[in-house]
Amino acid sequence: MARRPPPSYVGVLLAALERHKEYPSEARWRRAEGTAVLRFAMRRDGTIIGWRIERSSGHEVLDTAVERMIRRASPLPAPPPELAGDPVELSVPVRFSLR
Repeated sequence: MARRPPPSYVGVLLAALERHKEYPSEARWRRAEGTAVLRFAMRRDGTIIGWRIERSSGHEVLDTAVERMIRRASPLPAPPPELAGDPVELSVPVRFSLR
């Protein structure tokens, strides 16, 4: 059974993804907000090899922004040794909020 990633790695990972997240102007104009759950697989070196939206934000424009974000973010910080798997699979929330 896969172990949960250490909180320190989760923080680094979320920060790396956040650097590549862009709030689409169309979504801002429409005042669209939501949280998508992104599931992705990466090699031990952090290279993204696949992803899918596990749960929609409720807005296609935001879900598309999540996919653009993960494409731009590769490679991510390499997973720590205690996180089993090759590839490593993780799910993360991606929140879009106008506040």
